[in-house]
Amino acid sequence: MLKELARTLRKENRPCLFCAPTASAADTLRRDGLETMTLQGLLGSLPVRVGLTARSVIVLDEAGAVGLDDMVKLFEIAQLNGCRIVLSGDTGQHASVARGDALRILEQYSGYRFSELTTIRRQKPEAFRQVVELAAAKQTDKAFAKLVELGAVTEVLADGHHAGNDGLYQRAADAYVFATKQGKSALLVSPTWAEIEAVTDKVRETLKAVGAVGEHEETVPVFDSLSWTEAQKKNARQYEPGQRLRFVRQTKKFDRGETVEVVATIENGVRVRRPDGTEVDFIPSTAAASFDVGEARELKVAAGEWLLLQANHGRGFINGERVQVKAVQDGRITLADGRVLPAGFNTFTHGYAVTSHSSQGKTVNEVLLVASSKSFPAVNREQFYVSISRGRERVQVFTDDSELLARRVTDSHERKAAIELTELRQELAKLGFKRKQPPDEETGPPTVALRADFRTVRPMRSAMPRLHRVTRLPVVQRLAQIVENVRRWVLAQSLLETVKQTVDVEAPKPVEAVKQAEKITLVTPEPSRVRPSIKTTVPPPRQSRGIRV
Repeated sequence: MLKELARTLRKENRPCLFCAPTASAADTLRRDGLETMTLQGLLGSLPVRVGLTARSVIVLDEAGAVGLDDMVKLFEIAQLNGCRIVLSGDTGQHASVARGDALRILEQYSGYRFSELTTIRRQKPEAFRQVVELAAAKQTDKAFAKLVELGAVTEVLADGHHAGNDGLYQRAADAYVFATKQGKSALLVSPTWAEIEAVTDKVRETLKAVGAVGEHEETVPVFDSLSWTEAQKKNARQYEPGQRLRFVRQTKKFDRGETVEVVATIENGVRVRRPDGTEVDFIPSTAAASFDVGEARELKVAAGEWLLLQANHGRGFINGERVQVKAVQDGRITLADGRVLPAGFNTFTHGYAVTSHSSQGKTVNEVLLVASSKSFPAVNREQFYVSISRGRERVQVFTDDSELLARRVTDSHERKAAIELTELRQELAKLGFKRKQPPDEETGPPTVALRADFRTVRPMRSAMPRLHRVTRLPVVQRLAQIVENVRRWVLAQSLLETVKQTVDVEAPKPVEAVKQAEKITLVTPEPSRVRPSIKTTVPPPRQSRGIRV
């Protein structure tokens, strides 16, 4: 479709500039003969922006993966130069990692015109194409039922619950090896990296058994990204000694591609160590978009392996590209296409199984979706649609609970935009959840009727401005804080009980008892004031290698 668009624009003598949000998506367009650059390259290249004219057309592919901030910058460039924009994407797939579903908001709430392609051409078999069409129409329950009807869903016990080699991951590995032996391209897709590693081990064992992967293997150090957001990277309390920072852009202190180790945390920053041993203090909040946070781990690599590149290195190596190893010697990896991985390039992993985010934009003959009950929390409508639509000829689903999986694929992770909160407030009002109006100063404190209605009408949080920004505490410090609050509460309760017993034993005179009670009331802390409280501003635990893009 985009090739036909480019031909038509050139025929009308309108210069066209193709761009995509990721390097892998841009590389896919280049293979189709379209000169393409990344969106970040367009936003950061002054010569390219200056060369745009009123007759230019900017074509953004995979626009559904672009956030609001980048979309606004793109529209500002078009408005400044008077050129036009064509957005191409699928809002039914994964949205942007950055905030805001820009393409979906434009489709639903703007006055721009758009067209929809309803004919799917990737899937060749008619039955398979019907499944993908149902998933594209957000009818994932019917799509899954159709897969069950076609016999494409395999339900087996997961490894750890089965004594033999016919477990869930082994069955998926056997299907992958069988497809590749027939000369077909195949891809395993799983919701979490923990499950990806489990099925990868089974695939490597099976490939070694059939001689497709060499027995001799070497251990190479790699950078394992934690996929932190910019907000997480700006918080200096998130960092721990031993973590690695890999710079994707040049800064005042670090070069692009340089990797340093965190050795300590300092006030508002971290102290890092370069490979030569020198230590530098660095404030992450000043350049959060310039680096990635990860951990160092070791990866076993042998001849015949498939690797997944997880970072760009010039134009020769693209993030998301799958490459096959021809030989590995002393840490030097030679690829089957003749290229050699650069000595400082260590951002890759095994490429047999990927997440649905990594698979978006890829096309293979057979796609194998592996989802056990352990990874069901990461399964949703968008993940299921992207996963099954990667294949041209066949899709297979491997799970240990097909009934529960059928329900999970109907869940949606679609985010609400600010413009949609008005509708949400109206729906909540219909259910009785209304904003509590502050009492009039002239009428005094709330009446008894308002207190009785407290359980029905939930009060809003106070709108008073904060005097200072609340610092997010790590989980360990929060637990220590909660334990201390509980200890104080128990101590207060014990003190109160002791005072009550003392009053009962001494049996003072009525007048003295009243005075004593008044005195006790003044000095005894109320239990409600010393109960431990959980603040709602606490961030989630540090992201590990569970789910990442």
